[in-house]
Amino acid sequence: MNAAIKRIVMNTTKRSRLAVIVAGALGVAAALTMGASAASPRFYEDDPIWQERDTEDASGMKPLEVDLIVDLTTNLLARSAAGDARAQNVNTLGEVPDSSWFTNRAGRRPLTPEDVFIGPDTTPGPEPGTWTVTSSKSDGVTPGFTIKDTKGQLWFLKFDPPGYRGMATGTEVAVTKLMWALGYHVPENHIAYMRRDQLVIADGAKFTPPGGTRRPMRIDDLDTLLERADREPDGAYRIVASKALPGKPIGRMRFFDTRPDDPNDVVPHQHRRELRAYGVFAAWLNHTDAKAINSLDTLITENGRSFVRHHLLDFGSALGSAGVAPADFWEGSEYLIEPGDMVRQMMSFGFSFPKWHTTKFYEAPSIGRLPDDNTNFNPDLWKPRVPNQAFLHARADDKFWAARKLMTLKTDLLRAAIRAGDFRDPKSEAFLARALAERRDAIGRAYLTAINPIVDPALDDDGVLTFRNAAVDADFAKAPGGYRAVWFRFDNATATSDRIGETSGRTSRIEAPVGLPRRAGAFVKVQLSGVGALLPSWEKPIDVFFRYGDGQWRLAGVGRLPEA
Repeated sequence: MNAAIKRIVMNTTKRSRLAVIVAGALGVAAALTMGASAASPRFYEDDPIWQERDTEDASGMKPLEVDLIVDLTTNLLARSAAGDARAQNVNTLGEVPDSSWFTNRAGRRPLTPEDVFIGPDTTPGPEPGTWTVTSSKSDGVTPGFTIKDTKGQLWFLKFDPPGYRGMATGTEVAVTKLMWALGYHVPENHIAYMRRDQLVIADGAKFTPPGGTRRPMRIDDLDTLLERADREPDGAYRIVASKALPGKPIGRMRFFDTRPDDPNDVVPHQHRRELRAYGVFAAWLNHTDAKAINSLDTLITENGRSFVRHHLLDFGSALGSAGVAPADFWEGSEYLIEPGDMVRQMMSFGFSFPKWHTTKFYEAPSIGRLPDDNTNFNPDLWKPRVPNQAFLHARADDKFWAARKLMTLKTDLLRAAIRAGDFRDPKSEAFLARALAERRDAIGRAYLTAINPIVDPALDDDGVLTFRNAAVDADFAKAPGGYRAVWFRFDNATATSDRIGETSGRTSRIEAPVGLPRRAGAFVKVQLSGVGALLPSWEKPIDVFFRYGDGQWRLAGVGRLPEA
């Protein structure tokens, strides 16, 4: 067994068996030399696992920043990654357990518009009164401050660029609410208003003027910075106030490989399903700036043990906003560097035009620029500004998982997130709700139909198998002519199957054949597929496993797509 596998096994307990899958995938050759006595069962008593705990103490970790140039270069050069390896952090149902990376919300529990409107918020925002500036951001088009409010709470303040009231701030808040609903760890963001006379400078605050050297901050530095921020008619400044995340900041999240000093980080990030799915959600939200710099890892200490929590943040470059200006026409359609397009332009003497040249856009100062008609949005053609390794490794089953999550965000929930953004532009808010619904449905049509869409199988005590068809339920495809179920006795210790028989039905209700085992701990495997479907992929069966115990069948596992 090599050192990498030993590290994984040593850092894994019963409750973190998902990481063992990585060890198995990396050490197949070594595993083949082991005796049968060392074989592990396919399913354990506590499967499926819905909570993955970080069992190793990470208190020794030190801040480690991701070098922006190295990160961008790595992603730009590694654009040919093939998405052929199954996600390695899923449970036996193909779901992502709750963890320090992700918390199941949409699709796992009902969400109300009020839930989405509140999102991760635990306070109404910064306390009113005098705010003490502890640091500032002097680079870029718009300013940014770090302040402490009257209760000593740390907040990061960002502004709208001049002439675009609500665009960056409203986008940041609305997208944060939606990403929270989808399950990610995100900061608490609020729309608030600030006056210049609220600010005082903290002792020791530093400032670096453009082209100058770092020095103590002066009061006139604030005025210089605020000249680059949009201002309300009454002289106030509209801001997005982001509450400091709990824990100690220790660096950014990479979208490939693992962090070597984190003993709990055993799954390469490009093989985490929630990070692969982030690419689908980024496409939906036109979040073109989805890269390492817009994330933050913090070291959390609870009950004397430390672990890392992984956060996504800074969503100001999403929807129709590029943060400092409206999104450019090409954003979402091209990477920053497109050698192929450059060659085509040269070969055609400049007469080859990308599709976005002819796209009609909706534009408004409050929300920026976004395609006007999104009914034919193609998520497979969408691109962030730079390639992202997790996005590039996404398989059809990862995208199917993401699409199912996304389809649970009904339009009333989208409107709640937009309302939280407080754009103060009813026409543009209505457009955003329509655009997000159209893009959501386009993603559902693309990914819920691409593979066998049978979901939620259940087997009752009478031997009746029921299930749903996610694509048919969403009205993205017609139901197949029928469904076929091939039944097997399944030996959990050896993973061998013994065929019982085959049954079928015209609806999503199929009776089991005679001969199902009914002893405690017995397993059956069902290969379930569509018959006479317009889409050939529906003819490829999914594997469904049930375990018998306490007088009933319980779903133990779902295998949707084999390894390529």
